[in-house]
Amino acid sequence: MAFMTSLPIWACCLIFSFPALLAWLIFGSRIGLLGVIVWFAYGIVITDFIPPIARTGMEYYKMPPAPDSRQIRILTLYGGCVENPPIEQISKLRADVIFIQGCSNHNRTLKFAYSIFGRTSYIKQIGSCAIIVRHGQIGPAQSITDTSGLIVDWIPENSSLAIRLINISLEPFEHRFDLYSPACWKYFHTLRFIHRKQLQYLFDTLKEVGSQHGELPIILAGNFSAAPQSPIFSKLSSDFQDCFKLKGAGYGATHPVNFPLLRLDRVFCTPPLKPERASTVLIPDTVRRSILADISMP
Repeated sequence: MAFMTSLPIWACCLIFSFPALLAWLIFGSRIGLLGVIVWFAYGIVITDFIPPIARTGMEYYKMPPAPDSRQIRILTLYGGCVENPPIEQISKLRADVIFIQGCSNHNRTLKFAYSIFGRTSYIKQIGSCAIIVRHGQIGPAQSITDTSGLIVDWIPENSSLAIRLINISLEPFEHRFDLYSPACWKYFHTLRFIHRKQLQYLFDTLKEVGSQHGELPIILAGNFSAAPQSPIFSKLSSDFQDCFKLKGAGYGATHPVNFPLLRLDRVFCTPPLKPERASTVLIPDTVRRSILADISMP
């Protein structure tokens, strides 16, 4: 069922409940009605969309114009380094760190960073992934095998706490609707295997970096190319806190940009860092909606 991990859980439940719904509506089957109820209840119980939707409109979860002095504001940006990016709109978000995916032009990344943060900003880029910080001190970039991701250590301004920043972009998936074809199922099965391998490379690299430079709290962000219920995320320990799931408000999906259904872009942090707020942001000329998250430091 690898294909189903590329859909939101409510869509999976809708697909599976459709035969039962037809049996109930057309034939008056009570078993069909029971099937609809079971699938509906299952979707409600395991979905991660309900808590953030329930927080919509709550004053506490509204993103302030800028984070306070003990918070870090994270922005994900997929395909945001276009020729004429919306600099003014992005600048107003007051991010401290921007995680960029889908931009392999280093000169364009530099121009973008200087336009947003000025020439005091720091940029680290490997392949199509880049990390841009507004302030503080940043270490050298460490590549992640078989991905365009990178790991850098960062000490924010006016803080002595070093934080390990990780930007990763897993193998993207194709939109396939030929479910009747064994090739389709084989494709998604292979894709899941690739994602597992890429995440394993990430944790292997983290272990190596940790042994060389010590263990640090982590902020992990990027494009995960799979719905949150995918079993590939079983590799993430409970220390990795999903900022939007825990403190976000709204639906949270980021793809496709104009009618988002899938929550492919995510931000995680590990203790002693704590998520405070998170929301999705529509930025013009980007491929996906962005995640904006405030994370508090001890």
